[in-house]
Amino acid sequence: MSAGLSADVRGSARKRPALGTVLVLLLACQLVATDVYLPALPQIAGQFGGRSGPVQWTLTAFILAFGLAQLAIGWRADRIGRRPLLLGGLTLYVVAAAMGALAGGLSMLIASRVLLGMAAAACVIGARAVIRDQYAGPAGMGVMARSMTGMGMIGVLSPLAGGLVTQWLGWHWTLALVAGFGALAWLAVWRGLPETRLPVAAAAAADHADATGYWAMVRHPRFLASSLLAGISFSGAMCFLLLSPFVFIRDFGMSRVAYGAVPAACTLAFLVGTVLCRRSLRRHAVPRVARMGALLSLAGGAGQLLLAQAGVHTPWALLLPQCVYMLGHGFHQPCGQGGAVEPFPAQAGRAAAASGFIITAIAFVAGQLVSHSQLGASATLVLAMSGISAALGLLAFAGMERAYRRTGAVQA
Repeated sequence: MSAGLSADVRGSARKRPALGTVLVLLLACQLVATDVYLPALPQIAGQFGGRSGPVQWTLTAFILAFGLAQLAIGWRADRIGRRPLLLGGLTLYVVAAAMGALAGGLSMLIASRVLLGMAAAACVIGARAVIRDQYAGPAGMGVMARSMTGMGMIGVLSPLAGGLVTQWLGWHWTLALVAGFGALAWLAVWRGLPETRLPVAAAAAADHADATGYWAMVRHPRFLASSLLAGISFSGAMCFLLLSPFVFIRDFGMSRVAYGAVPAACTLAFLVGTVLCRRSLRRHAVPRVARMGALLSLAGGAGQLLLAQAGVHTPWALLLPQCVYMLGHGFHQPCGQGGAVEPFPAQAGRAAAASGFIITAIAFVAGQLVSHSQLGASATLVLAMSGISAALGLLAFAGMERAYRRTGAVQA
């Protein structure tokens, strides 16, 4: 995208103040669908047999559907446009959440979560494609970071609201709350988001509707390194989401309302990380910003491990290092998600889909490993976070700059 075109589009975007709000709501769809629901997991487990494994599948199935659906959705974002995809995806989002709220059995609940994952995939892909339509280079990552800051604000409130709703109304109403959020996002898109797809993207979609475009993307060094960065970082957040209700509610005896503050604190740390990332991108090249985030991730993972080895078994010994990790997560997601899409302005939908699939696949594998661990939930969490943070450090310090240099994208 030329600098002139980018400036023109940015100028037109400033005339639509609702656009920023729309992007925040769209990116938050995945977060709301998981975080509002988290405090309800132990209650659902109690209703459907008491075992955590089958109930964790309601979250795992969501993530699996979210990842797989992206490969089918990405090319449609380039072919039919962003607005129709988003309106259709949000309609399914509301229907699926309502279906879950009415579920009387575990099978129906899992099916509703699969549909909800597919719908959330359309929302996130569409939002990332809109950002790439309008911004190039570090500017796009800055916009991604700013949108994720707003998303983080919603994320702070989501588990708190979920805990209160679960405590007073029951788990069914958490999914009713998700449906209400989807309806709000649908209205925001309908009123505030015009079509942003560039004409060149429509032409590219018509000429390259097969899977060969995905293979070319995966071989691109910057795309692959950025997707791995975001995916490994997201796997740490996902492992914590899967294990934390059982660690804090079951092992430490927290109430569901009190537990809502746990993911809220992590999301608040993520929010702060996105702000720091956005400021850092104004002064430093992307690989250096990724290394800053990796230092925070390493500190968080090492902190949990060292405290566990020292015999400190308290909620704070897990939560505080996890918040440090989430600060780094706030660096990795804008750099990773924005960096993966940035080299493909004419195929932003498919690039967002391919990177999103990689990100989600990594998180899914990590989630399966921790869900089937024979260790206790606390020990599994500590080992998972220490390993994930080490992998992030290796990639950020050894892989990101090399990938950017190979594509001539590292700034002095």
